[in-house]
Amino acid sequence: MNLRKPLAGVLSLFLYLASWASAAETIHFGANESPPYWSFKMPEQGLCGEILQALSAEAGLNAEVIFKPLKRLIEDTHNNDLGNPVFYLKEQDFAGIIPIALYQASFYYYQPNHLEKITLSKLTDLKQYQIGILSGSLIDQQAFERAGIQFETSYSQASIFKKLKLGRIDLAIEIDFIAEQMIKKLYPMQRQDFAHISITHKPEAIAIMINEEMPGAKQIALRYRKALKNIIATGRYQEILAKHYKGIAMPNNWYEELARYDRLYNFDLDE
Repeated sequence: MNLRKPLAGVLSLFLYLASWASAAETIHFGANESPPYWSFKMPEQGLCGEILQALSAEAGLNAEVIFKPLKRLIEDTHNNDLGNPVFYLKEQDFAGIIPIALYQASFYYYQPNHLEKITLSKLTDLKQYQIGILSGSLIDQQAFERAGIQFETSYSQASIFKKLKLGRIDLAIEIDFIAEQMIKKLYPMQRQDFAHISITHKPEAIAIMINEEMPGAKQIALRYRKALKNIIATGRYQEILAKHYKGIAMPNNWYEELARYDRLYNFDLDE
């Protein structure tokens, strides 16, 4: 039996597939180090990094994430960005914004350090407290600072919650998902002693933002939007969320809110 022809055919097919994969378009994105959503130190580059790679594979694209400080990302109006669109839309227009995840932020405090329950009815109420925040957080720190509210910056979530328990800060502003993970890890027997006050009634969006100046930008944005629908339909998206949340409650009405942000940022987009 002559195996040369079948082997030659298999080899040709392999070389074709390899060349097709290598020819897939690479899209470069800028992201701010904000674990566990985006992080060059984490497997798959974090929760949203893993979603991005799943979307890119589904869309037949390669995605490369370059991590930079948030200020530099906002100032660069010629790149594709990953994060909360609120930070970028004042400076840059995009061909497409694809919300891929949600987060909810709150003020946390350690109840045994306070004789009374902390209540916040207006921004100026915060001026009496020492507030901790993570460097490079997804929180819009400048919005608070414009109201005269100052923060003590830390470089790890663990440091923030240790300071909170020790009374070195009164409040910590943190994303619920991250805070719950950190309290569970550091103080599993005292979780009930940490109270929180939600900043907003609705979660914020984390999105892929495609620079309008990039060649084929609108088509790339459409491919990512279609890919998101596909991985949700197949259950791949849900698997990624379950892997990272590990039983921690997600924001309510996750998919409805994701769809709401999609309509908000793409109101003029033809389906």
